[in-house]
Amino acid sequence: MSTSIVLRRRLAAELRTLRHKAGLSQEELAEHLGAAVSKIVRIENAQSTVSLSDLRVMLALYSVPSKDQESLLELARNARKRQGWWSAYRDLLPSKYVALEAEASDIYNYEPTHIPGLLQTEEYSRALQSADRRLHQEDIDRYVAARMTRQESLWRDEPSLSLHAIIDEAALHRIIGGPEVMAAQLRRIEEATQRPNITVKIMPFGTGAYPSLGVPFVILGFRDPRDPDVVLVEGRGENYFESAEEVAMFRADWIEIDRMATSATDVPRLIRDIIKEIVPWQKQKDPA
Repeated sequence: MSTSIVLRRRLAAELRTLRHKAGLSQEELAEHLGAAVSKIVRIENAQSTVSLSDLRVMLALYSVPSKDQESLLELARNARKRQGWWSAYRDLLPSKYVALEAEASDIYNYEPTHIPGLLQTEEYSRALQSADRRLHQEDIDRYVAARMTRQESLWRDEPSLSLHAIIDEAALHRIIGGPEVMAAQLRRIEEATQRPNITVKIMPFGTGAYPSLGVPFVILGFRDPRDPDVVLVEGRGENYFESAEEVAMFRADWIEIDRMATSATDVPRLIRDIIKEIVPWQKQKDPA
């Protein structure tokens, strides 16, 4: 079932299209509704839900046929519902992103400093979160539990999600949680490379400068063509990019990064070499 944020984005896109077809500006619509322009902006950017009463006024103003009005009203009702397992973690998780991720069919994830969340082991994730001194142990436990739940759609026998990950080599050498935890994390990545719905590439040290260097980003693609791609750029907070022009720029960066990264077939060998560096006794156990 589509999550509420996805449905809200879908409804917002429909309403923007209808307003443009009706030849109305946001200011004119706001005047008809007796509302502030900022309210229209939030509705059309999917930042807030639209009331059914306002929606009925808007659809009448746009001369939408009765049968189409009912389907849009039903879409609005569903978009107002709080759905998803992540609602129990909304004090910790970026709920907008998790809701979008839950509905995505393809994720393109570039990470320069650490292992992508969908590939993290429980121990690695715990060590990573423990570095945040603002978090209490209970919060760390809940965060890790939520991250493991997020991974289920990727790792199940019949996955509903495909992941394309490019990891800077620096993230593979950063020993988070100690050598054994890191070695187990690297083996997890090697295991991931054997799955048909997961592609992992590495950006080697020798590459030099490349697009989006050091700036992690995620492109989320959706199965339903009514749901346009969205980009999350992480840093101090979350920055979302949803216009076609903005998403296209990140797509172009991804294509260039993907071209410069190692071949996916080289990743298992590279992983095993790094494991031998960080855990010397592994040399005796590695059959390769």
